[in-house]
Amino acid sequence: MPGTLWRWLIEGRSHLKTLALVALVALAVNAWQSRHVPAGPAPRQDAVMLPQAGYQDANLQAWLARHRGQVVAVHFWATWCPICKASEDNITRLMGGWPIVTVAMQSGDDAAVQRHLQKSALPWPTALDPQGGLAQAWGVRAVPATVILDREGRVASASMGYTSTPGLWARLWWVRLMGG
Repeated sequence: MPGTLWRWLIEGRSHLKTLALVALVALAVNAWQSRHVPAGPAPRQDAVMLPQAGYQDANLQAWLARHRGQVVAVHFWATWCPICKASEDNITRLMGGWPIVTVAMQSGDDAAVQRHLQKSALPWPTALDPQGGLAQAWGVRAVPATVILDREGRVASASMGYTSTPGLWARLWWVRLMGG
């Protein structure tokens, strides 16, 4: 029995080292991918919001102003992006407890985006970015991307690519906890 415990401890340490290395590489890759996201206040470039039941803001700046004082997420996505499709449930789940606005990047006109939202049953407040200019101003070069703003409207965190519900929740919670 003592030999089994000792072997388990030695193997466990090896696995912990591997997990730590994987986590470090993942953090480094995310930092590199999000290097173009500007620090400080969120960009003020505006975008028209889709008119949807329950969401009365006409543009992105009005939505952000209404949620000033709260930690919020701005999620960039596209109708043609398979990874965005895989992360739709994650964003929808978080909307029950966090203010999240989405930006449909290079996904066609308002009718095309509205069809996609209805077909996928996505209850998202959505700003339109048909040419990708808004995403470029925010430093987003690929989708999906999620930018978290602190209570003052400053960029606190950014992630590119797929992020799980617990991963997004942890980032939002961390920014809130740190007083942002």
